[in-house]
Amino acid sequence: MFATFMARVVPECSAIAALAVLVPFSLTAQSSPTTKSLAIQANSNRTPGGKIERGVLTLHLELREGDWYPEADAGPSMRVDAFGEEGQPLHVPGPLIRVPQGTEIHVTLRNLLSAAAVVHGMHQHPGEGSDPVQVPTGEVRELRFSAGLPGTYQYWASAGEDLKGRHPYREDSQLSGAFIVDPPGTVEADRVFVIGLWRSQINEVLSQDVSVINGKSWPYTERLTYAAGEPVRWRWINASDSVHPLHLHGSYYRVDSEGDGEHDLIFEAAQRRMVVTHVLLPGTTMSTLWIPVAGRWIFHCHLIAHFQPEMTVANALVAQPERVHEHSSNHMAGLVLGITVMGKRPTLASRGRTRKLRLLVRERPARDGLPQGFGYQLEESHKLGSQEVTAPGPPVILERGRPVEITIVNQLQEPTAVHWHGIELESYYDGVVGWGTDGRKITPAIEPGGSFRVRFTPPRAGTFIYHTHLNDEVQLGSGLYGPLIVLEPGAQFDTENDHIFIFSRGGADDMKAPRLLNGSAHDPPTLYWHKGQSNRLRLIDITPNNPALFSLMGPAGLMRWRAVAKDGADLPRTRR
Repeated sequence: MFATFMARVVPECSAIAALAVLVPFSLTAQSSPTTKSLAIQANSNRTPGGKIERGVLTLHLELREGDWYPEADAGPSMRVDAFGEEGQPLHVPGPLIRVPQGTEIHVTLRNLLSAAAVVHGMHQHPGEGSDPVQVPTGEVRELRFSAGLPGTYQYWASAGEDLKGRHPYREDSQLSGAFIVDPPGTVEADRVFVIGLWRSQINEVLSQDVSVINGKSWPYTERLTYAAGEPVRWRWINASDSVHPLHLHGSYYRVDSEGDGEHDLIFEAAQRRMVVTHVLLPGTTMSTLWIPVAGRWIFHCHLIAHFQPEMTVANALVAQPERVHEHSSNHMAGLVLGITVMGKRPTLASRGRTRKLRLLVRERPARDGLPQGFGYQLEESHKLGSQEVTAPGPPVILERGRPVEITIVNQLQEPTAVHWHGIELESYYDGVVGWGTDGRKITPAIEPGGSFRVRFTPPRAGTFIYHTHLNDEVQLGSGLYGPLIVLEPGAQFDTENDHIFIFSRGGADDMKAPRLLNGSAHDPPTLYWHKGQSNRLRLIDITPNNPALFSLMGPAGLMRWRAVAKDGADLPRTRR
């Protein structure tokens, strides 16, 4: 549930579809004379650990068990393993290692856990990750190495718990930290964010997850404030065992580098992509640049399991068949950042009269082997586009630069909201209940029988999505999503050569709900295209938790396509 992707198919072209030194001695592991609190502190990654003198960073780390508070500092806690500096509290994520290129690093690792630890990433970067440090329980290891090349890296450990692939996911899942090497000289200010995830079991669908950014889960994550137009630089590290499609509301951000925790590829200017959603695989990193626009926005993982309100510590600690959620103004938990951008929005150029639409949110009867659910109907000039309530909802076809007014009418028996995924608009209309604002009012839920009027002017042509942003697991699985296409002025949607494909699930239960293509669980029809004629594919993935993989088959097997845009933004020519 995270992306739109556009490709152009051209059939005549077979188109579719360093060195670390381990000092070999053993020390007797003892706690520091300073009495340590068992409470683990959240690490904002603003202050590096250790001490640098004469070009050498000295850092004494311990691996210990403590009480982790992913939500309120006085709320429920979990017992997990964590890193900390000697004589100081434990931290999640672990102490930040941040040094300029050319720094020599001296690290000691003291294992006070009841199980042997395997520590990765404590070496010169780039590295291969094939030389982890084994630290038996009750022992110390000492390392000396050069920092290496500039980039965004990480260190992490496992300590006797189960692994998913190479990654821990239980009580040792928070044994990770950021490792940043800066270029020499003045470094532009940035922020470092580490994604952590504790899960109850390896099965992602049935698991109860607690997901965090820099050690905290929404609504307890750090609130960020910026000025409109101020360059904002972030480094993101996925220290978890899961994929995370990271989505920014209201505007685009630029991906300047990507890495795997051991290596970091810093892109040339011509290779940098503008996105509203970027996928971080387990163990990977990215650095980004964002020029914020005024409003209140969220940046979050787009997998429902990582932001639904039931994913709390309370549910993780109690063995029960049903997750409990006390319905309140907080309709999210987990991997969410709240951002306030001060200033005024620029006035967008517009043309033509305001187009007025009504989007009706209604119950949908069971049919074609799918259970009853919800869906949308589109009305314009008092005429319904279709007599049926459909899932996906009908395509909303708009024109770049022409203002539109869409009145959402809720005819369900529960509140709802609509998010215009990828559209640059005022945050009040963005669909995040209780957070978005126009400076005076806060975005409300659309109550049963109520309505909400959205106004915006699309500033760019492309492929986007509209979908619910309230009670997402149920409402999205019941059909509240649809394609939003913005065309260039004067263009008409070409139904013969312009194809929309929406991948989704037919229900809230990922274990039982069938995969759907354009709302159908049946095999897709065969398409017949003319040789030498280009076809445009608009691929939209709105699956709740298991992103889809796309391929296109021809008579001779797999065919080749050319990606031209993602999230409504053209891809750099060097990456098409």
